[in-house]
Amino acid sequence: MIRGELLSRAMGDSEYVSAMERAALAFSKYRSQLPAIPYAYTRTRLIEMPHFEVVVMHWAAGSVSPIHDHGDSRCWVLLLEGSLDVENFEREDDGSGTVAMRPTGSLRLEPDDLDFRFGPRELHRVVNSGAKTAYSLQLYASPISTYNVFDEHTLTSRIVSATCELQLDLDALSS
Repeated sequence: MIRGELLSRAMGDSEYVSAMERAALAFSKYRSQLPAIPYAYTRTRLIEMPHFEVVVMHWAAGSVSPIHDHGDSRCWVLLLEGSLDVENFEREDDGSGTVAMRPTGSLRLEPDDLDFRFGPRELHRVVNSGAKTAYSLQLYASPISTYNVFDEHTLTSRIVSATCELQLDLDALSS
């Protein structure tokens, strides 16, 4: 299945699909400008609209995200290059005290694979266990401002602000 058909089926919104396709097709034009931090991941905003945003992530070899949700945003992830392992969890508590979550499986994302998150009970951790850098595109509907990170050892959570190390103008790169 070609990428556009996959995105259309998963996203169901032509504006989201168009934004993701534009960002994916322009990847070679902005790839070298993305910030890189050894053993960490970085976020660069490419498109910012009132009801969604597109962010490209640079995942250095050995980088690991904390277990997290996407707050009130829905999120679609398209892997552009490399591979990422996603460990999934479901939150089972009511949010008023100790965090209860259970593992629900894992998956490996390869180029052109798509993953998505639709609610605050869907938790995951992303790992680049490979020796090479990986790059992913995320579309957040609505733009993500805060989200929860979870500590599986202390069974606590905290709210963090979603920040980007860089903002690029995708339209300027595409012309």
